Amino acid sequence: MKNFIHKTNQYLLENHPIIWNTKLLWVLASAIILHGLFFIFGFFAITNPEILHEYSAKSIFFENGTIYISIIISILMLVIWLILLFKNNAFKSFYPTTRLQLFKQFLIYLILILFSTTYYISYNFGVKSYISFKYDDESVEREIIASNAAALFFSKNTQDYTINQRSYPHPFDTLYCETYNGANQDKDSLSLKFLDYNYRFYTLYKKDGTLNQMVTDSSYKGYVYYKTKDTIRTYFFKDSLFDVSSHVQTVKPSYFNYSNNFYLSEKDRSDQENVQYNHSEYDTYEYENLNHRTDFKKNKLWNKLGYDLLKRNDPNEIKKILSDFLMICNQYSIKHNLTADSWFDMVYHPNDNFELKHLIRNQPKEEFQFEPSKPKTAIEAFYKDHISNYYLDNDSLHRVFENIEDIKESNPFSQSIHFFIWLAFFFSSLVFMFRVTGLKSLLFTIISIGLLTMLVILLTALYAYITKSNGNTVEYFVSYLTLILGFVILSIPLFYAKKIKKLIVSICLNISIAGFILYIFLIITIISLHQSDACVEDYSHYNNDACFNLLHSLGIYWSYILFVVNLLFIYFYSNIIKSWKALPEG
Repeated sequence: MKNFIHKTNQYLLENHPIIWNTKLLWVLASAIILHGLFFIFGFFAITNPEILHEYSAKSIFFENGTIYISIIISILMLVIWLILLFKNNAFKSFYPTTRLQLFKQFLIYLILILFSTTYYISYNFGVKSYISFKYDDESVEREIIASNAAALFFSKNTQDYTINQRSYPHPFDTLYCETYNGANQDKDSLSLKFLDYNYRFYTLYKKDGTLNQMVTDSSYKGYVYYKTKDTIRTYFFKDSLFDVSSHVQTVKPSYFNYSNNFYLSEKDRSDQENVQYNHSEYDTYEYENLNHRTDFKKNKLWNKLGYDLLKRNDPNEIKKILSDFLMICNQYSIKHNLTADSWFDMVYHPNDNFELKHLIRNQPKEEFQFEPSKPKTAIEAFYKDHISNYYLDNDSLHRVFENIEDIKESNPFSQSIHFFIWLAFFFSSLVFMFRVTGLKSLLFTIISIGLLTMLVILLTALYAYITKSNGNTVEYFVSYLTLILGFVILSIPLFYAKKIKKLIVSICLNISIAGFILYIFLIITIISLHQSDACVEDYSHYNNDACFNLLHSLGIYWSYILFVVNLLFIYFYSNIIKSWKALPEG
């Protein structure tokens, strides 16, 4: 092995001196092996399904401490590489160097640092590969459908089964229900009553308008909800009270009323209508002990599925739904103490209109769990009378599906590469500056940047104090002041290198290498500020989001564009670096 390394190094020295000098082959090979190991670690990171019970399981890289291992390995890799790199400096030894060779060195620094710091990406691709392999789309889709079917019988919240949740059959699919609670509510012959709750149903009428009709036209205020399709927004308003007593078998909570869903996949969410309820108008306290509450959960499809299931009244079908769901729970290690038979006995009451007779806990009842001996409200008394000792942690199952879908849809590369390429650029610039100008110039560069930053801050504070300005005026002052300073710094190595002390030129050279791309970004920002201000002056355009903004036009893609521009700058700027290096000292 030692002989192989020696022969390889000798070959590289004779045929590819830059690769030999930068240790590209060995560092890159080591980094690739480590990337493979991190991929394997990620692949086996979520083999325990209980990890999927937590929020944002795709962040396990940070949660289980792998990030610290990654940082330590990256630092060790870079330190060892730098020690080997600094053993031989072509500039220090006065080797002839071309512009292309300089650029190649910078590019190699960038590649090595990028490969030595991006273990996060390999790890998360390992996590994603395992989830995609273990939980295929068809199986997960079937489990979601089965869970949504069983959600009808979760029996967690009384309010999920009250009459105001009904949206099927007709006429409930066309009505709107207001719910009042408290002891002082007005009596109404058309209201239905359960405990302290009164339910009033209204017919609705609709009006079509524009996206901002409620802002520009007062007649559109007071809507119940609106639906949006393209540029048309349809507003729905309360019309008149409707008597539903002939359509209701019981006002008590019943499984017939359930209209929620347990989990919507990304596809189902994208297919949903864009419905927005008017919270500001209807989520209000009108007077003491009276809460005007609106319903935001009703879903006709899910109510119809549950309604039809109960109407079929097939015990075997219901028991199979419960049994299939419990198998899914066991597969994902969801905590519960239910059996299909015990659960079926709690929910199957066809002779009583499938009323809610038992409530299921979210967690096991603790032996010394405190529960109020005297409920304060009727709904609390109802809960205490109907709560059972059975429990089901369905929230964890919801997070399981959420995590599986989230991890499958994630793209570890695109979500993090921008951070890593600019981190790599920053460190490769430092190494490049050290190799080119030396430690003394690099230290003076860091000090100079600090002093210039303080100068800009002080001048900005002085300007704001003297002119009593704030907001955009100060932003423009800072932007243009930085623009002028940047122009001066960029100009010195280009036009005044032979007229100014070499150390000062080297400082400007270093700032230009690291800060050119920030200068370009500053120019784009200033242009965008002017565009935004011009847009505000034209209210009609601003209100319709029709104004063009240079910075927002490409969004995150600016990162790629600026990175490529930066590489081109380093390539052409290498000639300036060579010219500076040829200058006499003093």
